[in-house]
Amino acid sequence: MNDHAAFHPERLHRLNDTRRLETQVSEADLARLLALHGDEDVLDLGSGTGFYTDRIAALTTGTVYAVELQPEMIDHYRERGVPANVRLLRGDITALPLTTALPPASVDMACTIATWHEIDGRLDLPGVAKLLRPHGRLIVIDWRNDPESWESGPPKDIRFSKEQVAGALTSHFAHTHAEDLGRFMFAVTARR
Repeated sequence: MNDHAAFHPERLHRLNDTRRLETQVSEADLARLLALHGDEDVLDLGSGTGFYTDRIAALTTGTVYAVELQPEMIDHYRERGVPANVRLLRGDITALPLTTALPPASVDMACTIATWHEIDGRLDLPGVAKLLRPHGRLIVIDWRNDPESWESGPPKDIRFSKEQVAGALTSHFAHTHAEDLGRFMFAVTARR
């Protein structure tokens, strides 16, 4: 299991590096996967420094709830500047005690980008499902676990396959779809 609660200051630069749009998830792929109409409320699970949160916020006039465990990441994001429609929430995405901040059925979709491997696949799926409105979606984007993708990203022994992630989601979501993204990433979309 990875220590997702440990803060590593050197990660701030990597997490804000615009090359992530080439090696991880492009803005075009993000927009396509989210398929927002423009007014949805979104839960960004493991938002880090807000690199992708900012891009999600630009796609909706709804509220984007940026959930991050590490206060240093939240502080960095706040100092960097947070879009007006982003609300920062400190919380552990493996145990979502957000009921005081977010009531049930309060978001249209949830996403987690490059965090599944960091939490050892222990996303609080019942908690996410509870926060989603009817027909809400969850999108998991993470590093592929095949030899062709090992030249970039986290160590291969902490990665999951898209099939493993899709399998984990089927107990809480009715429909799942998995696909590769570029050379290194995959996406699994699940609908309630």
